[in-house]
Amino acid sequence: MKIIEKLDWILDNDDKSIVDDEKYRLNIEFVHSLGLKCDCVGWSTLDMQDPRADEILSDIDSFCAKNGWKARGVYTRNYADYTSDWFELTATSFKDNTVCDYDEIESECGKTVTVYNIRAYNELCPSPKMWWYDSFLVPERFRSACIRHGITDVDFCWARDKGKYQAEQYFHLYSDKQVKAIADGRDLTIKDREKINALGGYLPKIADVFYNLQFIHLQDCYLESDMPKGNIAIAYRPGTSEYCANIKILIHKDFARILLQEKAVSVSNLIPAMVVKEFPSGYTLSRMGMQDRPITSFLQKSIEEYEKLKNTERPLRLISEKDALKLLRNAKKERKEDFKKAYPKAKSVNITETSYAPVLPYYLVANGGYLSDEYELLPFEVATEENKLLVKELLTEELLENKPDGIVLARCPDGDKILLCSDGKVVRFNREELVVTVEWVSLAQFVADAINE
Repeated sequence: MKIIEKLDWILDNDDKSIVDDEKYRLNIEFVHSLGLKCDCVGWSTLDMQDPRADEILSDIDSFCAKNGWKARGVYTRNYADYTSDWFELTATSFKDNTVCDYDEIESECGKTVTVYNIRAYNELCPSPKMWWYDSFLVPERFRSACIRHGITDVDFCWARDKGKYQAEQYFHLYSDKQVKAIADGRDLTIKDREKINALGGYLPKIADVFYNLQFIHLQDCYLESDMPKGNIAIAYRPGTSEYCANIKILIHKDFARILLQEKAVSVSNLIPAMVVKEFPSGYTLSRMGMQDRPITSFLQKSIEEYEKLKNTERPLRLISEKDALKLLRNAKKERKEDFKKAYPKAKSVNITETSYAPVLPYYLVANGGYLSDEYELLPFEVATEENKLLVKELLTEELLENKPDGIVLARCPDGDKILLCSDGKVVRFNREELVVTVEWVSLAQFVADAINE
């Protein structure tokens, strides 16, 4: 098991005679003298795997001692090269304009629990979401996978969708399987020298050099004997006067494999959980509490309302080119191996003077790649050759009265072609039956749907 340590740091100077701008300048100059980069005020990141880490810490110590500065930072420790039977389900936050309001619902223990209402169409890429740390929501593809595979560890409460457009729905997730405790660095401070020394690594030396570590982030550890039997578990940390409540959702590897196969989650949503036989020295033990949930009658009512909405026709939100390009950039960042390099801007004229001009903005992100397992965006050079072949084939189809008016844009594993039509629509053309089987209102809509497939 490999320890990965990172230090975000900055220098402080309490001398009131030095204006802030001058402090920032001196800070930045010192960081640059170490061969490191920093932000506009001097915050820098030191990867402790850097072979110069010891030297840099010593230089920071010497500079502070000589010039009357003090070092302040944030320490983060994670682990690599280990296997686990459990994964933490990671979540991103909803966009600012997605959550519109909330309801306080009677809970099973007689208190109240918050259930959020959202505008689901704002979320272009369905994925697990967290809101205010204490609410964990999953898209309906996740719930559907649980239902198909008979997962009974969880209950779902629909997050009422108050948006006007069609969209994938979201559900609050509640698990019956509870994790009793987590070992972490939540209350650890630089003054806890016994624990600092027990943790080892670079942390003791950092504590010698730095006057303040604002946070010491240690990867959560779970006790093997505490892990419940089942597919989905929850570690719920109640809120205190100092901390917000927090939820960790854990997925057993067997079900995680199914979720990946069914594209209910992506690889980036799953982090191997650190499950240990004994908690590491230096960690703090945090006891978990029971997650409260709405009363059963409300859960049932929410699902009934969800089913009613699904049977209600709503307009489709038109995806903009800006939205689609953002999704494409994110997909390329997450799956670099699936995409080719961007088309050179200097050669853009090769495309702008052809019928492929509308595709140029996408080629400038990736000149081809797998939008999903089902849709491969063809590189410009390949697409034009495929288009010539299709035109030639269609000319021999004497019985085909309505030949598609479009250019080859992408292809599918079964041989179907994706065509960009002259009216801006995108269609899937079945090569064997010579019919259009799917239609998208725009190129942007196709790219977005293909990536979210």
